[in-house]
Amino acid sequence: MLCPVSENNGVLILKPVKIRSYTTIMQILILLVLAIGLAVYKKEVVIQFFQTTQTGQMGLILNGMILILFLFGLLRIILLFMSFAREQGVVNRFIGRIHDKVANPTYQLGQRALIVERYKAVQHINQQNAVVDQSALAATLAATQTSRFTLVRFVHNTLILMGVFGTIISLSVALVGAADLLDSPDSLSQMGTIIGGMSTALSTTITAILCYVFFTYFHLRLQDARTQLLANIEEVTALHILPAFHTMEESLLQDVTALTTELRHSAEAVRKIQDRFLQAGDRLQLAVDDLQNSIGSGSEDIRIIRESLREGFRLADDDPSPASPPPEFPHQVNSPYTQNRRIR
Repeated sequence: MLCPVSENNGVLILKPVKIRSYTTIMQILILLVLAIGLAVYKKEVVIQFFQTTQTGQMGLILNGMILILFLFGLLRIILLFMSFAREQGVVNRFIGRIHDKVANPTYQLGQRALIVERYKAVQHINQQNAVVDQSALAATLAATQTSRFTLVRFVHNTLILMGVFGTIISLSVALVGAADLLDSPDSLSQMGTIIGGMSTALSTTITAILCYVFFTYFHLRLQDARTQLLANIEEVTALHILPAFHTMEESLLQDVTALTTELRHSAEAVRKIQDRFLQAGDRLQLAVDDLQNSIGSGSEDIRIIRESLREGFRLADDDPSPASPPPEFPHQVNSPYTQNRRIR
Protein backbone atom coordinates (compact mmCIF):
# COMPACT_ATOMS: atom_id res chain seq x y z
CA MET A 1 0.00 0.00 0.00
CA LEU A 2 1.46 3.31 -1.02
CA CYS A 3 1.60 5.84 1.73
CA PRO A 4 3.05 9.22 0.74
CA VAL A 5 4.56 11.04 3.64
CA SER A 6 5.82 14.61 3.44
CA GLU A 7 9.20 14.94 5.06
CA ASN A 8 11.47 17.93 4.51
CA ASN A 9 9.53 18.94 1.41
CA GLY A 10 10.02 15.42 0.06
CA VAL A 11 7.79 12.41 -0.43
CA LEU A 12 8.31 9.20 1.51
CA ILE A 13 6.78 6.20 -0.25
CA LEU A 14 6.55 3.06 1.85
CA LYS A 15 7.02 -0.34 0.28
CA PRO A 16 3.68 -1.85 -0.85
CA VAL A 17 3.77 -4.78 1.58
CA LYS A 18 0.01 -5.02 1.96
CA ILE A 19 -0.70 -5.24 -1.77
CA ARG A 20 2.10 -7.75 -2.34
CA SER A 21 0.88 -9.93 0.51
CA TYR A 22 -2.70 -10.09 -0.73
CA THR A 23 -1.50 -10.63 -4.30
CA THR A 24 0.61 -13.62 -3.26
CA ILE A 25 -2.25 -15.05 -1.19
CA MET A 26 -4.47 -14.84 -4.25
CA GLN A 27 -1.81 -16.62 -6.29
CA ILE A 28 -1.69 -19.45 -3.73
CA LEU A 29 -5.46 -19.81 -3.71
CA ILE A 30 -5.61 -19.79 -7.51
CA LEU A 31 -2.93 -22.49 -7.64
CA LEU A 32 -4.84 -24.68 -5.19
CA VAL A 33 -8.12 -24.20 -7.03
CA LEU A 34 -6.51 -25.08 -10.35
CA ALA A 35 -4.84 -28.16 -8.85
CA ILE A 36 -8.12 -29.37 -7.34
CA GLY A 37 -10.01 -28.66 -10.55
CA LEU A 38 -7.43 -30.51 -12.63
CA ALA A 39 -7.56 -33.47 -10.24
CA VAL A 40 -11.35 -33.63 -10.51
CA TYR A 41 -11.34 -33.16 -14.28
CA LYS A 42 -8.64 -35.78 -14.84
CA LYS A 43 -9.77 -38.13 -12.12
CA GLU A 44 -8.86 -41.29 -13.99
CA VAL A 45 -5.37 -40.06 -14.77
CA VAL A 46 -4.81 -39.05 -11.16
CA ILE A 47 -6.02 -42.41 -9.89
CA GLN A 48 -3.75 -44.15 -12.35
CA PHE A 49 -0.90 -41.92 -11.23
CA PHE A 50 -1.55 -42.90 -7.61
CA GLN A 51 -2.25 -46.57 -8.22
CA THR A 52 -4.40 -48.39 -5.69
CA THR A 53 -2.63 -51.71 -5.98
CA GLN A 54 -0.39 -53.04 -3.23
CA THR A 55 2.46 -50.87 -4.32
CA GLY A 56 0.09 -48.11 -5.35
CA GLN A 57 -1.17 -47.89 -1.77
CA MET A 58 2.39 -47.19 -0.71
CA GLY A 59 2.65 -44.60 -3.47
CA LEU A 60 -0.53 -42.96 -2.23
CA ILE A 61 0.91 -42.76 1.27
CA LEU A 62 4.25 -41.33 0.13
CA ASN A 63 2.71 -38.79 -2.25
CA GLY A 64 0.11 -37.93 0.37
CA MET A 65 2.86 -37.16 2.89
CA ILE A 66 4.53 -34.85 0.37
CA LEU A 67 1.26 -33.07 -0.44
CA ILE A 68 0.30 -32.70 3.23
CA LEU A 69 3.70 -31.21 4.02
CA PHE A 70 3.35 -28.87 1.04
CA LEU A 71 -0.15 -27.72 2.06
CA PHE A 72 0.94 -27.26 5.66
CA GLY A 73 3.80 -25.02 4.53
CA LEU A 74 1.46 -23.03 2.26
CA LEU A 75 -0.90 -22.50 5.18
CA ARG A 76 1.94 -21.12 7.27
CA ILE A 77 2.98 -18.83 4.40
CA ILE A 78 -0.59 -17.52 4.07
CA LEU A 79 -0.73 -16.77 7.81
CA LEU A 80 2.59 -14.91 7.65
CA PHE A 81 1.43 -12.89 4.64
CA MET A 82 -1.73 -11.90 6.49
CA SER A 83 0.37 -10.93 9.51
CA PHE A 84 2.63 -8.75 7.37
CA ALA A 85 -0.41 -7.09 5.78
CA ARG A 86 -1.82 -6.26 9.22
CA GLU A 87 1.53 -4.90 10.36
CA GLN A 88 1.72 -2.64 7.31
CA GLY A 89 -1.80 -1.38 8.03
CA VAL A 90 -0.75 -0.51 11.59
CA VAL A 91 2.31 1.32 10.24
CA ASN A 92 0.12 3.37 7.90
CA ARG A 93 -2.26 4.34 10.72
CA PHE A 94 0.69 5.20 12.95
CA ILE A 95 2.09 7.57 10.31
CA GLY A 96 -1.34 9.18 9.93
CA ARG A 97 -1.49 9.87 13.66
CA ILE A 98 2.03 11.28 13.61
CA HIS A 99 0.95 13.72 10.91
CA ASP A 100 -2.12 14.63 12.95
CA LYS A 101 0.22 15.34 15.90
CA VAL A 102 -1.62 12.99 18.24
CA ALA A 103 -0.18 12.91 21.77
CA ASN A 104 -0.10 9.09 21.85
CA PRO A 105 0.12 7.74 18.28
CA THR A 106 0.02 4.11 19.51
CA TYR A 107 -3.43 4.41 21.10
CA GLN A 108 -5.62 1.41 20.15
CA LEU A 109 -3.16 0.15 17.54
CA GLY A 110 -2.48 -3.24 19.10
CA GLN A 111 0.19 -3.66 21.73
CA ARG A 112 1.85 -6.56 19.87
CA ALA A 113 2.29 -4.64 16.61
CA LEU A 114 5.90 -4.22 15.52
CA ILE A 115 5.73 -0.45 15.11
CA VAL A 116 4.11 -0.10 18.55
CA GLU A 117 6.83 -2.23 20.14
CA ARG A 118 9.47 -0.12 18.38
CA TYR A 119 7.85 3.10 19.63
CA LYS A 120 7.72 1.82 23.21
CA ALA A 121 11.31 0.58 23.02
CA VAL A 122 12.56 4.00 21.91
CA GLN A 123 10.42 5.65 24.58
CA HIS A 124 11.84 3.37 27.29
CA ILE A 125 15.42 4.02 26.19
CA ASN A 126 14.75 7.75 26.18
CA GLN A 127 13.37 7.58 29.73
CA GLN A 128 16.63 5.92 30.80
CA ASN A 129 18.56 8.91 29.36
CA ALA A 130 20.44 6.59 27.03
CA VAL A 131 21.35 6.96 23.40
CA VAL A 132 19.04 5.10 21.01
CA ASP A 133 20.97 2.64 18.87
CA GLN A 134 18.76 2.03 15.86
CA SER A 135 21.12 -0.59 14.47
CA ALA A 136 20.71 -2.74 17.58
CA LEU A 137 16.94 -2.37 17.47
CA ALA A 138 16.91 -3.31 13.79
CA ALA A 139 19.06 -6.39 14.42
CA THR A 140 16.77 -7.50 17.26
CA LEU A 141 13.67 -7.08 15.12
CA ALA A 142 15.24 -8.96 12.21
CA ALA A 143 16.21 -11.84 14.51
CA THR A 144 12.69 -11.99 15.92
CA GLN A 145 11.14 -12.14 12.48
CA THR A 146 13.63 -14.74 11.32
CA SER A 147 12.52 -17.06 14.12
CA ARG A 148 8.98 -17.00 12.69
CA PHE A 149 10.30 -18.60 9.48
CA THR A 150 11.45 -21.82 11.15
CA LEU A 151 8.52 -23.92 9.98
CA VAL A 152 8.63 -22.46 6.47
CA ARG A 153 12.35 -23.20 6.15
CA PHE A 154 11.77 -26.71 7.49
CA VAL A 155 9.13 -27.45 4.85
CA HIS A 156 11.26 -25.86 2.13
CA ASN A 157 14.27 -28.01 3.00
CA THR A 158 12.26 -31.19 3.58
CA LEU A 159 10.11 -31.30 0.45
CA ILE A 160 12.86 -32.41 -1.89
CA LEU A 161 14.12 -34.86 0.74
CA MET A 162 10.64 -36.37 0.95
CA GLY A 163 10.78 -36.97 -2.79
CA VAL A 164 14.14 -38.66 -2.43
CA PHE A 165 12.82 -40.69 0.50
CA GLY A 166 9.81 -41.86 -1.51
CA THR A 167 12.03 -42.75 -4.44
CA ILE A 168 14.34 -44.82 -2.24
CA ILE A 169 11.43 -46.66 -0.60
CA SER A 170 9.81 -47.39 -3.96
CA LEU A 171 13.04 -48.62 -5.50
CA SER A 172 13.62 -50.80 -2.46
CA VAL A 173 10.21 -52.39 -2.97
CA ALA A 174 11.02 -52.89 -6.64
CA LEU A 175 14.31 -54.57 -5.73
CA VAL A 176 12.52 -56.87 -3.31
CA GLY A 177 10.11 -57.81 -6.08
CA ALA A 178 13.04 -58.44 -8.42
CA ALA A 179 14.64 -60.72 -5.84
CA ASP A 180 11.41 -62.68 -5.47
CA LEU A 181 11.14 -62.89 -9.23
CA LEU A 182 14.54 -64.52 -9.38
CA ASP A 183 13.44 -67.10 -6.83
CA SER A 184 10.24 -67.93 -8.75
CA PRO A 185 10.57 -66.95 -12.41
CA ASP A 186 7.02 -68.06 -13.17
CA SER A 187 5.39 -65.57 -10.73
CA LEU A 188 3.96 -62.62 -12.68
CA SER A 189 2.86 -60.85 -9.51
CA GLN A 190 6.46 -60.08 -8.67
CA MET A 191 6.80 -58.38 -12.04
CA GLY A 192 3.86 -56.15 -11.08
CA THR A 193 5.60 -55.32 -7.82
CA ILE A 194 8.72 -54.25 -9.68
CA ILE A 195 6.79 -52.07 -12.12
CA GLY A 196 4.63 -50.65 -9.34
CA GLY A 197 7.67 -49.75 -7.25
CA MET A 198 9.36 -48.02 -10.14
CA SER A 199 6.20 -46.08 -11.00
CA THR A 200 5.82 -45.06 -7.36
CA ALA A 201 9.40 -43.83 -7.34
CA LEU A 202 8.68 -41.75 -10.43
CA SER A 203 5.44 -40.33 -9.02
CA THR A 204 6.98 -39.34 -5.67
CA THR A 205 9.89 -37.67 -7.47
CA ILE A 206 7.58 -35.67 -9.75
CA THR A 207 5.29 -34.70 -6.86
CA ALA A 208 8.19 -33.55 -4.70
CA ILE A 209 9.78 -31.53 -7.51
CA LEU A 210 6.52 -29.74 -8.41
CA CYS A 211 5.75 -28.97 -4.77
CA TYR A 212 9.30 -27.78 -4.18
CA VAL A 213 9.23 -25.42 -7.19
CA PHE A 214 5.96 -23.73 -6.20
CA PHE A 215 6.86 -23.61 -2.53
CA THR A 216 10.23 -22.01 -3.32
CA TYR A 217 8.49 -19.27 -5.31
CA PHE A 218 6.08 -18.45 -2.48
CA HIS A 219 8.90 -18.67 0.05
CA LEU A 220 10.89 -16.05 -1.86
CA ARG A 221 7.83 -13.81 -2.09
CA LEU A 222 7.42 -14.14 1.67
CA GLN A 223 11.03 -13.14 2.28
CA ASP A 224 10.57 -10.10 0.05
CA ALA A 225 7.49 -9.05 2.01
CA ARG A 226 9.33 -9.43 5.31
CA THR A 227 12.29 -7.38 4.04
CA GLN A 228 10.00 -4.62 2.79
CA LEU A 229 8.08 -4.51 6.07
CA LEU A 230 11.27 -4.24 8.12
CA ALA A 231 12.54 -1.52 5.79
CA ASN A 232 9.31 0.45 6.29
CA ILE A 233 9.57 0.15 10.07
CA GLU A 234 13.19 1.31 10.10
CA GLU A 235 12.33 4.21 7.80
CA VAL A 236 9.46 5.33 10.02
CA THR A 237 11.72 4.99 13.06
CA ALA A 238 14.41 7.19 11.55
CA LEU A 239 12.07 9.86 10.18
CA HIS A 240 9.30 10.02 12.79
CA ILE A 241 10.02 8.20 16.06
CA LEU A 242 13.61 9.20 16.78
CA PRO A 243 13.08 12.96 16.17
CA ALA A 244 10.16 12.87 18.62
CA PHE A 245 12.45 11.54 21.36
CA HIS A 246 15.44 13.77 20.68
CA THR A 247 16.91 14.09 24.18
CA MET A 248 18.25 17.28 25.73
CA GLU A 249 21.63 15.65 26.24
CA GLU A 250 21.93 14.90 22.56
CA SER A 251 20.92 18.44 21.64
CA LEU A 252 23.41 19.86 24.14
CA LEU A 253 26.12 17.60 22.80
CA GLN A 254 25.36 18.74 19.28
CA ASP A 255 25.37 22.37 20.40
CA VAL A 256 28.71 21.92 22.17
CA THR A 257 30.13 20.24 19.09
CA ALA A 258 28.92 23.07 16.88
CA LEU A 259 30.24 25.66 19.34
CA THR A 260 33.62 23.94 19.47
CA THR A 261 33.79 23.98 15.72
CA GLU A 262 32.91 27.68 15.62
CA LEU A 263 35.51 28.46 18.30
CA ARG A 264 38.13 26.57 16.36
CA HIS A 265 37.31 28.58 13.26
CA SER A 266 37.36 31.82 15.29
CA ALA A 267 40.73 30.96 16.83
CA GLU A 268 42.10 30.27 13.39
CA ALA A 269 40.80 33.63 12.17
CA VAL A 270 42.31 35.42 15.21
CA ARG A 271 45.63 33.72 14.58
CA LYS A 272 45.60 34.89 10.99
CA ILE A 273 44.76 38.45 12.10
CA GLN A 274 47.57 38.32 14.68
CA ASP A 275 50.00 37.24 12.01
CA ARG A 276 48.87 40.15 9.87
CA PHE A 277 49.38 42.59 12.78
CA LEU A 278 52.86 41.21 13.41
CA GLN A 279 53.71 41.66 9.77
CA ALA A 280 52.30 45.20 9.87
CA GLY A 281 54.37 45.95 13.02
CA ASP A 282 57.51 44.75 11.29
CA ARG A 283 56.77 46.94 8.31
CA LEU A 284 56.05 49.90 10.63
CA GLN A 285 59.38 49.39 12.43
CA LEU A 286 61.17 49.38 9.12
CA ALA A 287 59.37 52.60 8.16
CA VAL A 288 60.38 54.26 11.46
CA ASP A 289 63.99 53.24 10.92
CA ASP A 290 63.91 54.64 7.42
CA LEU A 291 62.37 57.87 8.74
CA GLN A 292 65.06 58.24 11.40
CA ASN A 293 67.74 57.67 8.81
CA SER A 294 66.10 60.26 6.58
CA ILE A 295 65.88 62.79 9.44
CA GLY A 296 69.55 62.21 10.34
CA SER A 297 70.69 62.73 6.78
CA GLY A 298 68.48 65.86 6.54
CA SER A 299 70.11 67.41 9.64
CA GLU A 300 73.54 66.78 8.20
CA ASP A 301 72.50 68.42 4.95
CA ILE A 302 71.16 71.47 6.84
CA ARG A 303 74.45 71.81 8.76
CA ILE A 304 76.42 71.63 5.54
CA ILE A 305 74.19 74.27 3.96
CA ARG A 306 74.63 76.57 6.98
CA GLU A 307 78.38 76.22 6.89
CA SER A 308 78.33 76.97 3.21
CA LEU A 309 76.26 80.11 3.84
CA ARG A 310 78.67 81.32 6.50
CA GLU A 311 81.60 80.84 4.28
CA GLY A 312 79.82 82.45 1.37
CA PHE A 313 78.68 85.58 3.27
CA ARG A 314 81.76 85.63 5.57
CA LEU A 315 79.66 85.72 8.70
CA ALA A 316 81.21 85.76 12.21
CA ASP A 317 81.11 82.77 14.40
CA ASP A 318 78.36 82.29 16.86
CA ASP A 319 80.76 83.09 19.84
CA PRO A 320 80.29 86.69 21.13
CA SER A 321 83.25 89.07 20.55
CA PRO A 322 84.74 91.10 23.52
CA ALA A 323 82.87 94.33 24.18
CA SER A 324 84.52 97.53 22.85
CA PRO A 325 85.33 100.18 25.43
CA PRO A 326 82.75 102.94 25.87
CA PRO A 327 83.53 106.18 24.02
CA GLU A 328 85.26 108.87 25.92
CA PHE A 329 83.53 112.23 26.10
CA PRO A 330 85.67 115.52 26.07
CA HIS A 331 86.36 116.99 29.43
CA GLN A 332 84.31 120.09 30.21
CA VAL A 333 85.86 122.39 32.72
CA ASN A 334 82.94 124.59 33.45
CA SER A 335 80.38 121.83 33.75
CA PRO A 336 78.59 121.85 37.03
CA TYR A 337 78.35 118.12 36.89
CA THR A 338 82.08 117.88 36.98
CA GLN A 339 82.35 120.00 40.03
CA ASN A 340 79.74 118.07 41.78
CA ARG A 341 81.49 114.84 40.89
CA ARG A 342 84.66 116.19 42.38
CA ILE A 343 82.99 117.39 45.55
CA ARG A 344 81.57 113.93 45.98
